[in-house]
Amino acid sequence: MTHSYSLNDPLATTILVFASMSISFIALLLVYESLKSRVTRETQIYLSGEPEEVVKEASPSVGNLYWGFIKKFARSIFNTLINKVQTGSIHEWFSFISSWLGIIILLAVLISVLYLLAR
Repeated sequence: MTHSYSLNDPLATTILVFASMSISFIALLLVYESLKSRVTRETQIYLSGEPEEVVKEASPSVGNLYWGFIKKFARSIFNTLINKVQTGSIHEWFSFISSWLGIIILLAVLISVLYLLAR
């Protein structure tokens, strides 16, 4: 008994795409796991080309340099970000993100409906 799958059948197409994506993911995962190095690399602190006596402490990270610049030279922008945008409340963050997500979903639905009407 042979089965012939038609791409016009949404269920068969969904199953076929999901199965092929799953098999591809598992195959790539196996290749990655077999090729990745098992050796842990340990590196010394970068001393910017100077001897240890000159540079006694680790260099600051790029993130620390950025925030240091923002706090020192762009204080008004920093204060606006901290006082008005980032209050620390997860509820306010969720409200902000969900409002943007809602707009994106509405645009996607609108574009989909216009596309279907144009066909």
